[in-house]
Amino acid sequence: MLAFQLHQLQEIDTGRDRLQAEIRALEARLADRSAIEAAGQAVAAAKVTLERARQALRAAEAEAESVRQKIRRTEQTLYGGQVRNPKELQDLQREAEALKRLLAVKEDAQLEAMLAAEEAENAFRAAETRLNALQEERLQQEARWNGDLATHRQRLATLDQRRQHLTTTLPGDALNTYERLRQSRGGLAVATVTEGACDACGAPLTPDLLRAARSPDTLAFCRTCKRILYIP
Repeated sequence: MLAFQLHQLQEIDTGRDRLQAEIRALEARLADRSAIEAAGQAVAAAKVTLERARQALRAAEAEAESVRQKIRRTEQTLYGGQVRNPKELQDLQREAEALKRLLAVKEDAQLEAMLAAEEAENAFRAAETRLNALQEERLQQEARWNGDLATHRQRLATLDQRRQHLTTTLPGDALNTYERLRQSRGGLAVATVTEGACDACGAPLTPDLLRAARSPDTLAFCRTCKRILYIP
């Protein structure tokens, strides 16, 4: 029965369309590494921030230490007994006090730099952890996707063979009609008839059209959607 053969071809092609869509989706997933790349960029940016924070901390530590050394030298001079002039001693005392006030400012800056460096370190470690987790997840996903891809390609090859065999048994004009309808009707050229209506568009079919659809040698077409009718 010609309509039955075309219905079989339609089922094969519907399966092929589904498999091809799934293969394209899997290939797109395998090609899309945007999440890994974004996580890698986040790690790189966090590393730059961490290095800058460490540099700022080293600079703050150096500035504070420089002031401490000045305080030690000033106090050594002040209390060393070498300076006896009251005016000079008073100046040294004032200088030492000013340096201690400056040291308090520098130590506050050092503490802020230390906290910033610690925060940058935590952010860098968190970015690394996220990248490692994404990479591990990606490996598992790729293994699964590649397995699915191999299965789908094998099934598609089987359907291709079935299609090739079936098309060799069909009349050329019927096959051409089917292919034309496939292109113009969104991939669905053959519509099953259920309870006297076209399954594709839902249009009711006349008794004459139903009788024509039962013919083993000719094709009947839905007058609404123009698809080939098949009665199971």
